[in-house]
Order: sequence, then structure tokens, then C-alpha cells
Amino acid sequence: MRNIRFRRILAAGTVAIALASGLAACGGPSTSAGEPAGDPVFGGTLTFYDPIEYTAWLPTNSIWSNSQVANNLAERLTWQDPKTGEIKPWLAESWEISPDKLKYTFTLREGVTFSNGDPVDAAIVKANYDQHALGDKELGIPPDRFFSDYQGSTVIDPRTVEVAFTKPNAGFLQVASFYRAGSILAAPFLKQDLNGQGQAKNWIGSGPFVVESVNGNTGITLKRREDYNWAPAGSGHQGKAYLERVIFKTVPEAGTRVGALQSGEAHIARNISPYDEETVTATGGQIVAFPVQGQTNKLSAQLDSATPIVEKDVRLALQAATDRQEINQTVLSPSYPVPTSILVDGTPQRGDASKYLTYDLDKANSLLEGAGWRKGGDGIRAKDGTRLQFEVWVAPFYQVSQPVLELLQSQWKKAGVELVIRNVSQTEYESIRNTRPDKWSLVQGQTSRAEADVLRTAFDSTAQNEFYAPTADAKLDELVRAQAYEFDPAARTKAIQAIEDHVFGEGYAIPLYDETQVFGLAPTVHGFSTESTARTWLYDTWVTG
Repeated sequence: MRNIRFRRILAAGTVAIALASGLAACGGPSTSAGEPAGDPVFGGTLTFYDPIEYTAWLPTNSIWSNSQVANNLAERLTWQDPKTGEIKPWLAESWEISPDKLKYTFTLREGVTFSNGDPVDAAIVKANYDQHALGDKELGIPPDRFFSDYQGSTVIDPRTVEVAFTKPNAGFLQVASFYRAGSILAAPFLKQDLNGQGQAKNWIGSGPFVVESVNGNTGITLKRREDYNWAPAGSGHQGKAYLERVIFKTVPEAGTRVGALQSGEAHIARNISPYDEETVTATGGQIVAFPVQGQTNKLSAQLDSATPIVEKDVRLALQAATDRQEINQTVLSPSYPVPTSILVDGTPQRGDASKYLTYDLDKANSLLEGAGWRKGGDGIRAKDGTRLQFEVWVAPFYQVSQPVLELLQSQWKKAGVELVIRNVSQTEYESIRNTRPDKWSLVQGQTSRAEADVLRTAFDSTAQNEFYAPTADAKLDELVRAQAYEFDPAARTKAIQAIEDHVFGEGYAIPLYDETQVFGLAPTVHGFSTESTARTWLYDTWVTG
């Protein structure tokens, strides 16, 4: 079974770019949006509309809807500034790395408690990390793939915990900041089995909000924690959150979400489509786009399929036949940067793959001709009676998946390649993905994590193994592991570039666009922000009117 996985403001990971009328105010540890409206206001309820249902509230669940909520419930030892990539203190006030790079010793912030009153101490950090890294067979909890080479944690004293690895892990401080890998939850939660941990009502975190009520898979309400006073370093304020309550609701219809912003029924709507962006701004709202640092949105070749995708020249031809500039200008918007790397712009130490991603139809045709694929009367190529055809499924998690794939279909047809697009419900999609891997030659997706070590998680044959090569690519395994062991910044940047060169040299991945989360904000919303992978952080957000 496989792993699944106007005033227009483009809030980039390293810089906020105003596309029209100027920069938004920044009021927190992350890039933020919302025009300044005097001093922040305490109180009020914010309503947030999301197109995707809320399912399986596991800490490791990265589904977009859940993670917009969970990021406000559970906290981590460190905080990553999405503008700079810098790792800052949060539940840990300081840390040291051993000379051999195998041990991290964290000193915890004093006085932090979970919402049930339990202290956030070294013992609970150890319990969380052990369960994350090693899993728990009795409870049915699998290991988390982001904890590579974890050896164990040791409680030194109530405020000091040592985390040890069998091999150096240059990206671990970022793992300790990551919403889906580093979250620290209370002991009663950790004692729940997999089903219990998948229920939001059982979450006991140290965050600025707590769960007030859950409405099946279509909604969840959070209320402010009144005694909260340990926000990340660099936050816009300390003490309790401004908002008293947050209502998250599933609203699949794009037009309904936009209409709710215009009427004032909703304050924030996620996944605003490119063609709706100007509709939002025309009535005084804002469009804010946050880069999802980590992998770019791409098609990954499935090398275990019985399709022509297993031919290297075919993969390279598909790369050359992909016109990303046309995709951006025709079906997207300036909110979605054109990819120039396997990593989204702003991700620390990303490489440069520009030379591999140039549109060149002549090159595509030449590669296919050289590989023996000849055009038939309908313009589609064939070889030995096999049609050069690929199936691809619209990914329900991405707002722009279908229009992007439809344009790609027309681009590849110019090279004599037939792309057949399938569109099914989210439930059907996940079922087919899990039970019929033979049907997949290309899969659209990305893994978000603002650290180049995401490439090890995604590509290592012993981890996610995203390309599903029947025989492990030993060179790729070597490259993705080497960058993780390298702590010298210059040497590590070089090691990451080597991964890019290999992946694109083999044609394993076909970038489509830099993954971006586009939110519509009502004029009454201020201080809205996200963490480094565009998951909502509402601590510094307030509403007026």
C-alpha cells in the first residue's frame, strides 16, 4: 500500500511582495496580512471557510483542512521564521548540539502547561518524540517518517531533555518546529490508540486555543485559552490570543466561499481560485498568497508502473514539453510562482534547476523520435503497438489541479503524447491510490516542510520512496542522505544541488507550479499569518467591525 499522501499581496517566504497597492502590515513571527487598523482588538469570533472536510485528527495528518486548525492547538520546541528560515525559541528557550552532531540538548521554557494543567516538561517531550519516531504497535501508531535515525531521548532534569540520533541530522531543529512532526501533546492524548488520537476532542495541547466543539467532518470550533502566555520568539504580542473564538467550517463550493467573504458571513476563505481573486478584491477584500515551503507541486513518475514512463527519454521529453510560463499565465495568477527548483522559492538552501525546466518542444519531439515513438494519423505517438498515453488523476487537495492538468494535456499533445485526465471524489481518489497502484504512471503532489531534508523523506527508498523504483536508485539514496549529514552551510547547499541535478537528469519529477496557499480575507481581518508551510497561525490575528 502506498503513502498518500484591489490589493493583492504575495507573502513570500523571504520577502513580502506587493503586487498592487503596497505591503501588508507584519505583526508576528510569520509573514502576515491585513491592513493596519489601529491597536489590536481583543475579542470577537472569526469564521474560516475551507473547501476540504476535516478527517482523522492525527498529529501527523498533513491534510490542508486539518492542519489549518491543528497548528493553533499544539506547539513545538522551536519556531521557524518563514521569512528567514531562522529557527527561534518556543517551548524550548535554548538548545545545544554536541560536537559529533548526534545529540541535541533542549532547555525548556519555565511555566508552560497544557490546557488540562499538566506541565510541559522533559518527560512529556521524551514521550512525544519516542512515539513520533518509534510508533507504538500496541496503540496502532506507526513511526513518523520525519524522525530519521532517531535513537532516543533522555530526561536530564525536569526542564532538560537530550535527543539522540545514530547519524547526524542537520535538519532536526526544523523538525522540532514542524506542525506535523514536532507537536507536543499531553500524556492523556498519547495514551489514546490510533482511533482516539484521530478525534479532535481528545487533543490536549499547550497552544493559544483549545477545542470547544466538533461538528462531524464539516466543522470545528476553537475557543481562546485565557491563561496562555508563551508565544514564539518574535510574536506581535505576549499573553492570550486576540480572538475569543474561531469557527472552522467545510464549504466545498468556491462560489459560496467567495460570496460569504463579500457578505461578511466569513472572515477568511482558503483556496481562492485564480479566477475568483479579483472578485474578492473588488469588494474591498484581500487576496494573500503564502508559499508552501518544501517540494514544488509536481508530477512524480511512478517507476513501478507498466507504462512508457519507465523510459528515461520519455520522461525527459515530457519535461521539455511542459510550458510552465504558459501554465502560470493562462490558468494561474501571480500568486503562483513559476518553479525553478524541486523546492519552492523561499525554502532554505534550495537549488537551481532552471536549466532542466526550459520549455523546448523541438527537444521533446527529438527525444521521442529517437526512442522509437512515431506519430500516428491522429498525432499521438506509438511504438510496438503501444500508444504513448498516460492517465493522471485530478488531485482533490489542490484547488488548481484540474485546470493545470487540462492545459498540460494540450501541451503534451503537441509532442504526440496523450494525457487522459480522471476526476473522482476525494474518497474514490484515495481508494484508487491505495488499492490500484498499477493504474498510476504519474502522481501530482508535494510534501511540505521548510527544510531541504524533505527530499530525503520523499525520495529515500527506505522512506516515502516517491518514485517507486522497483530497484532502489542507490545514487539518489546516497545523495539525499549525504545532505542530512552535512552541517557546513556551503557544503550542504552543494549537496542539495546534487540532488536536484540527479532528479531532473533522470526526469523523475515534472514541476508544475510552486505550491501556494491562497486565502481571501474580509476587510475586517488584521494580523493574519501562517507558519513556514502556510498553515494558519491565528495568535496575532484580530477582527474589527
